[in-house]
Amino acid sequence: MKNKTFLLAFLLIIGYGDILKSQSYEGYIADNIPVWFDLNAGTADTLLNGTYFYKKNGENISISGSMNGKNIILYEKSKDGLITGMFTCVIFEDSITGSWSKPNSSKLLPVKLYKVNPSFRTCATIPGAEKLILTQGNTLNDELKEYAGDAGKKPKVCYNFAQKCIVSIYFDWEYLGPYLSTGTIHHTFNLNNNKEIALLKEIDPGKLPQLKNKMKTRIQKELDGALNNYKAAEWIDAFGDKKTFEDAFKVSDLQDGAFDNYYIRNGFLFIRIDDYFGFPHAIAEMDITMIIDISFAELGLYLNSNSILQNVRQ
Repeated sequence: MKNKTFLLAFLLIIGYGDILKSQSYEGYIADNIPVWFDLNAGTADTLLNGTYFYKKNGENISISGSMNGKNIILYEKSKDGLITGMFTCVIFEDSITGSWSKPNSSKLLPVKLYKVNPSFRTCATIPGAEKLILTQGNTLNDELKEYAGDAGKKPKVCYNFAQKCIVSIYFDWEYLGPYLSTGTIHHTFNLNNNKEIALLKEIDPGKLPQLKNKMKTRIQKELDGALNNYKAAEWIDAFGDKKTFEDAFKVSDLQDGAFDNYYIRNGFLFIRIDDYFGFPHAIAEMDITMIIDISFAELGLYLNSNSILQNVRQ
């Protein structure tokens, strides 16, 4: 009992947030490079060691350093023992924030890490595009090849979110045909099975009408604002007649397809609706692309209790 009392007093004096005995973190370098960290305290609490890896390849990199209060300095080393980078950070109760730099370089890349349950490590490494399965049954690699176009160069995959066994990616495509066409494709995957997460299936059917009503309100607001982009006569000419124009600017129903293109980033789920009116290329510049954001906290109001997206809210 005396030992427990002494330990409690010790923790209160030095601050529990400063103790890092053994903890896993995941987060980002430079805002778009997902990483995983495993940190351990040495025999002295001020000494730190561990490993980290880039989620894209999963290869462990040794790190070691020291902690002074809340300030952390970690050196990454190659297999030959050479210092290849340095982390200068501040530790908080649930996160680590700071910067990374190469030796003898003044260029700093921001670092943001979040405390995470070590169990998520089993699906922290992001598999190649040939292993990520889309809802249609083909792979992400198949889709990238389709969008390679005449150049034959597959679009570059970028990351919006890569935490807690979920990865949200996107790629930009460009088609050099009779008319220049461009766009952005978003996908979100469950890394427990490498399958794409269909957002509509994650929503509680009983809560779907409530979510759709909220989205319709947001869409109506976007449409009301877009009315001022062109004169009424120009809109009527684009739609063909006045009634079609007026009906197009009133949200009556929301199709399930509106949930197809979404992504996760910075504590929000974003639903992207491209080319709302579906105008032909000649008047495509008059069309509207809108993005509806839903915070993680609000998202929980609509999700199934067993949804994999519940993980992002924890």
